[in-house]
Amino acid sequence: MAPKLLQPCSLPTVKLYFCPLDLSSMNFAQAQMIKSWLSEDESVKVSRYIQLTARDKGLMVRGYLRGILSICSGYKHDEPKADKGIAPGDWRFQYGEKGKPSLVPEQREMTGLEFNISHSGDWLVIAVIKQSWYESGSLGARSMAENVELGVDIERYRTSTNIYPILNHYFTQDESESLLALDEHEQRERFFDLWALKESYIKAKGLGLALSLKSFSFGFSQVTDHELALYEDNTLIETLSLMSNLNLNFHKEVSLTESRQDTVSKSASDEWSLFLGRLNSEYRFAVSIGSAGDFGLEANKMDLSRLLTRYQ
Repeated sequence: MAPKLLQPCSLPTVKLYFCPLDLSSMNFAQAQMIKSWLSEDESVKVSRYIQLTARDKGLMVRGYLRGILSICSGYKHDEPKADKGIAPGDWRFQYGEKGKPSLVPEQREMTGLEFNISHSGDWLVIAVIKQSWYESGSLGARSMAENVELGVDIERYRTSTNIYPILNHYFTQDESESLLALDEHEQRERFFDLWALKESYIKAKGLGLALSLKSFSFGFSQVTDHELALYEDNTLIETLSLMSNLNLNFHKEVSLTESRQDTVSKSASDEWSLFLGRLNSEYRFAVSIGSAGDFGLEANKMDLSRLLTRYQ
């Protein structure tokens, strides 16, 4: 059976922006433009990178994030007096206890935007969802319709990684056994699939490695295959392979005297929408969305020059 083409639909939609981190594509004027957008603390963070390439990459990541958030907020550079949207230089961020970034409450309320980012090698992915608000209480207070936990990860396939010592430390017994039952090439593919999924989930939770990677697991027994349309400038440029309906299980800590069948405490598949896809043969991505209900995905490729042209 041919895979289904996943199209933008009436469901709440997470927009994915795939952004190449090609340092040669950023000239001096563009770098200065992005620097003018940054807050003082962001400028300090970027300047702390010792290597020039790391510094430029950090600058690009922040430029992409600010510019894409402005697109999602409805901001238009040629309509500066419009009260809709937020300009790239006006975004303000706060950080969770483990460093997860989010918008400050007033901008989150104004725009309804939640986001998450990840970068690996030559690619950055930014996930954005726009949530709805409703009036609550007699004083006209506004509340978010639902609290969505959003996490995204992109991983580069690496042949040099010795995956086997990592299995016992970070994967559950079921995950390890399922992986080892595959042939050697597929074992490495499954390893990076699982790693991307685990990273996206802990990023959604905002707990970092304080959340044990062995306290939850993913299964592939009921996956649905899709093709995700990838657009650039509203033009379809290719389709990406995508899987949904992955299983997510939570596990409790077990003692040596407990039987293995007691290890799964509950399934959380109904509480999370999980996606795993391939950007190309070298990079895969995962999206974890914690909320009741279903979600759609929309994918766009965005290069830096085209993004910055919007704000010149």
